[in-house]
Amino acid sequence: MRSYKLKDVEHKVYEDESELPEGFTFKGDWRDSTIGDWVLADDGCYVQVLREGRLKKPGRKSVIDYIGTCTGTFICRDSIKMDTEKRVNIYNFSGKHPEDHVKERKYLTPREGLFAQFVAQGMEYTDAYLSAFKTNSPVHAKASAGLLLKQERIKTAMKAELKPVLKNLGIDDNFVLSGIKEVAANGDKDSDKLKALFELADILEMKETKKEITAIGGAVFKGFLPEDAEVVEERKHMLEEGDA
Repeated sequence: MRSYKLKDVEHKVYEDESELPEGFTFKGDWRDSTIGDWVLADDGCYVQVLREGRLKKPGRKSVIDYIGTCTGTFICRDSIKMDTEKRVNIYNFSGKHPEDHVKERKYLTPREGLFAQFVAQGMEYTDAYLSAFKTNSPVHAKASAGLLLKQERIKTAMKAELKPVLKNLGIDDNFVLSGIKEVAANGDKDSDKLKALFELADILEMKETKKEITAIGGAVFKGFLPEDAEVVEERKHMLEEGDA
């Protein structure tokens, strides 16, 4: 037997028929149960139904009936199996934490697309989240926006929004490459410029150029024209002397 505490109340899960108290009754089909019923889960354990409900998807006539226990929430369909393994989140169908959905989702939702658009346009990311999603909590918006900004699908969407802007400003592959060459040949302390060029290369998806910029930052760059090699080697020597 196991037990889980919900709102200071212990809820038991009987793992074997021999553990059942005298006079215990249960329903063999958990899909046909209601709040308070004890049911036999598909993993052979006995658990009590604590919640029940019905959902209707917007624009559809069909409804979804579900029940909840101290270990999870389950849709009442023949194709769904109920077990009594404790979920991280017992109140949704997946059993996962909401943050996990954000991290694991591969596609961009319409609201995430709006968020990426707002941020790319220069809006502060908390305000962008408040504008794109249905929430009035700045605290929640700040945390959720920070999580979204780490996701590759959001970064990709933001790059797509910025590319036309960069094009209008005359910033393209040639602009970035010219800037890299200038820094390598003439710069002494151009870390800020290198950082900006790195960001531009990232937006333009110049993968090889990003590697070159990183190499210049460490003064180990290879890939310019032969006549540039001497300048790069000289800068490398100067940096090494400065670290000594």
